[in-house]
Amino acid sequence: MRTLRRVNPLMIVVIAAMILTACAAPAAPAGDTGAEAPADEQVTLRMTALGGIVAEAVTALTDRYMEENPNVEIIVDVQGDDMSWQKTAPTTMFAASDGPDLSWWWCGRFAQFSDMMDAGLLASLDDLYESEGWNESFPQGTLDYFTHTDGSRYGVNLDAVWTPMVYYNKEIFAEVGVEPPTTWDEFYALGDKIRAAGYETLTTPYEMGVRSHLPDGLMLRSWTEREYQAFLLNWMPDAPEWSLEHKWTDPNGVRIYQYIMDMADSGLLMEGYAGITDYGQSKGLFLSGKAAMFQDGSWSTGATSLPEEATFDWGYFYYPRLDQDNYGEMGSFVANCLIVFEDRDNVDAAKDVVAYILQPENMVLWAETLGGPPGRTDLPTEKVTEVLGPVMAGMLQEIAAAGAPTLYEGVVPPELLASLKASIDLMLTGSLTPEEAAAMQQEETEKVRAELADQ
Repeated sequence: MRTLRRVNPLMIVVIAAMILTACAAPAAPAGDTGAEAPADEQVTLRMTALGGIVAEAVTALTDRYMEENPNVEIIVDVQGDDMSWQKTAPTTMFAASDGPDLSWWWCGRFAQFSDMMDAGLLASLDDLYESEGWNESFPQGTLDYFTHTDGSRYGVNLDAVWTPMVYYNKEIFAEVGVEPPTTWDEFYALGDKIRAAGYETLTTPYEMGVRSHLPDGLMLRSWTEREYQAFLLNWMPDAPEWSLEHKWTDPNGVRIYQYIMDMADSGLLMEGYAGITDYGQSKGLFLSGKAAMFQDGSWSTGATSLPEEATFDWGYFYYPRLDQDNYGEMGSFVANCLIVFEDRDNVDAAKDVVAYILQPENMVLWAETLGGPPGRTDLPTEKVTEVLGPVMAGMLQEIAAAGAPTLYEGVVPPELLASLKASIDLMLTGSLTPEEAAAMQQEETEKVRAELADQ
């Protein structure tokens, strides 16, 4: 019996474009590899980028590149509609024979970034990782994230966010007589003292904080490195056998839910936490001095956020570990990246632009323009301090040492994120126990794997 296998539609589009290109033009002379043009030969590159501050940063750096390389013209094609562009570009604009040479992109490992790699649409950047020293410039978690199943890397990270961390009001802590906790017992006791002094405890927006970044943080603290890596893989139809040994219903999976429940029941999450649906509302409770703590991400340490907005001394700490062999302190979201397209006339010239943008002095400009942390963690501390402030500079050093593994939410498909949030909702409203919530997430993991295998 003949078995029919579902073909990736992006692969069909790419192959069709290659056939049309071959029919429309004579083959290149033998030995012509599309290498970078000599300095006296004019080269025109087309680059696409999302509008707003991304396009502003891209334009600033490509202008700088053209000043130093007058034989190269870079046309930046700004895209205004991020959702439409993200959805359609891989099978239309990027797959066309006259598509861009390089682009800023969301390099999410699920969906179309993986499809483009599988279809051979993207050029490997392995040579740049080696020649530019990028293997030593990024946290290990970022390097792992950009490593495809074939062992190569087809994108390079530009900027990153890390989460979760807890920002705290040093003046309230001093008044109450507490220090940042190093154990969960200290954390719960700290919450009791803060409430007794008349302050709210920990504020965070329910959607982004309680249902998303809090479980992200607890996964890193409950699982070992092997367990964590297993859950980044075991939803895939071709998941390695060893990853299937680890389940949400294991004790270390159940306690992720248990700790969320305990934080709510103990009052460590402020009263009425489920009604805090707006980010500005949550942050405002902290900035106004009503709440002593605010769970958020690294973006709050940017020069235009807490350093500018807070009228009191503040600091941050990470959630305490549950065991000494837990995987990490914080996770990273590193999807914003640069990609180069294969089978274009000037692949090497496009790679040269990517290498230029990623140079340390240019990444400082990128960080300053975006007002947030760069993906590289090896930038000069004094430069990062100058553009993003001393807190962010110190955080970058911590992240470089910790490795910052990629967040669960940055890897798995939307169905698993929806299930995770729904199971937390049902647990916090009393409809499920932590054990039942973990079983719900495990069932969805197996369902996703089976459905993907059938495609």
